[in-house]
Amino acid sequence: MRQPSTNQNTSDLVGRRVVVRYRLHGDEFGATDVLGVLVSRTDDELRVRPSRGGDVVAVPAADVVVVKEIPELTVTRRDVRDLEAAALLGWRALETEWQGGWLLRASGGFTGRGNSCLPLGDPGRPLADAVARVEDWYRARGLVPAFQVPESLGRALGPVLDARGWPALEDRTFVMVAPVPVVRGSERAGLPPVRVDDRPDDAWLAGYHYRGGELPAHAVSVLVNADSVGFASVDDDGARLAIARGAVSDAPSGRRWLGVTAVEVAPEARRRGLGGHIVAGLAEWAGRLGATDVYLQVAEPNAPARATYRKAGFAEHHAYHYRRLR
Repeated sequence: MRQPSTNQNTSDLVGRRVVVRYRLHGDEFGATDVLGVLVSRTDDELRVRPSRGGDVVAVPAADVVVVKEIPELTVTRRDVRDLEAAALLGWRALETEWQGGWLLRASGGFTGRGNSCLPLGDPGRPLADAVARVEDWYRARGLVPAFQVPESLGRALGPVLDARGWPALEDRTFVMVAPVPVVRGSERAGLPPVRVDDRPDDAWLAGYHYRGGELPAHAVSVLVNADSVGFASVDDDGARLAIARGAVSDAPSGRRWLGVTAVEVAPEARRRGLGGHIVAGLAEWAGRLGATDVYLQVAEPNAPARATYRKAGFAEHHAYHYRRLR
């Protein structure tokens, strides 16, 4: 995947998608970002048409800190494997076992990601034998055998699962990515600040809607099971308006990723930009830990959320789905 390029000679970026970081007027230390198409550039100012809509932003040239081109993504199988390897550390199962290049994960049934086999490479044995062992492994733990299949990595696996009577794919999900500076620019002025804690408090857990129903007793053990994890909250006058979970982990390539999950906004607080605001707060926190990029997962049917994240600078990196043997 191409990296965003820094380019101080901005004339050749006119017409391209960029993020411009610039100093806030009258604030020696403050800065903000605008993501969009660079419309024009003169010695005095840069003009950017924001991706999320609205009027063209005129940025005085003297206030520009950096300009980065944000190219369209070109994603390879290696990129998918690299990001999924970082993501498995960001949502780490309570029990894991490698079978060649497949990671078997169990967490007492809490979440699909924590209770499915992730095929990142060759399992080290014939596929049918490897699948049979996966089935036995999960059944021995009283769990439904399941795979989380990154689609560009699992093309050979599908026919084997079909032949063994596994049901069709379900829960197709897109992984979307963006640079930390871009996401940081989604913070909304006028909203309460984002607080990031090491553990979820009772109000955070009450706001987390696990689609499997009531949270099991070991849910917190799964949620905190990462090396660098933060639980973001936005409160106003004692009310919890929004929550999100962030985890910073390294990919084999050395890239440091922020994984964002569990973004929830209270129904009475929606349509105020709190979702982007709390994700921006996590990006600020993760940037201090050295994270350079952000990923999050959006279910395929949730087209409005995908459109919102695109406007905030995210692009679709790859998709995965689940196969579960009932």
